[in-house]
Amino acid sequence: MSTMTQEQARELRLASHVHACHSDGQVILLDLRRDKYFGVGGPHIQALAGAIDGWPSGSVADDVPVSSANLGVLTRRLLVQGLLTDQPPAHGRLPIACVPQAIATLDAEDAAQGPHINPRRMFWFLQSVAAAAVSLRCRSLWSVVRAVAARRARLADGADSLPLDAARHAVAAYETLRPLVFTSRDKCLFDSLALVNFLAHEGIFPRWVIGVKTAPFGAHSWVQSEGIVLNDLHERVRKFTPILVV
Repeated sequence: MSTMTQEQARELRLASHVHACHSDGQVILLDLRRDKYFGVGGPHIQALAGAIDGWPSGSVADDVPVSSANLGVLTRRLLVQGLLTDQPPAHGRLPIACVPQAIATLDAEDAAQGPHINPRRMFWFLQSVAAAAVSLRCRSLWSVVRAVAARRARLADGADSLPLDAARHAVAAYETLRPLVFTSRDKCLFDSLALVNFLAHEGIFPRWVIGVKTAPFGAHSWVQSEGIVLNDLHERVRKFTPILVV
């Protein structure tokens, strides 16, 4: 097999099911089809920044040259793993979405003193939790993310603003009902998806976020609207760099 030159590598792009971010001197790749993370560090991230379409901006490491042979070995490895593609841009790729740095946590304490829980809300809560459980067990994360993104695009009218009063009461109701079915401890992905499902029934469409950190590596999921975190402490989620925003 001939060595891939940097000019040839420039024709490559991240696969549509792969999302990436730059965190603490590394580039982390999230493969949504396999629900796996991969890390690239050292001088390779600078070389790949100029060679791969969709590679995270700002991912400049030490200015150490990388030979075209070494670059070719790495890009072939990423191609074989399905993280890169040489095919034209896919129509199904999710639009790039961002959230600002988290600066506040939604205060639902007052609303929690007497959240309005009626049979309709109970039904939607149970349906949201069941849908999240079935989705994460039976479908790829890629499929789940696409479904959430499609629902948001269809119903949210592109708005990112959060109706605070409505959100407080809805989140308070969710948090009151949640202990009847599960605890959120060590289930951040499931909890966030269930909450996003529940809020969609309330006509509220915040962002579902997955973030990563390094040294040591960790991944976390939460729900956020603008700079407000709905189901976690903003001080905690700020330790993570968003790699996926739905």
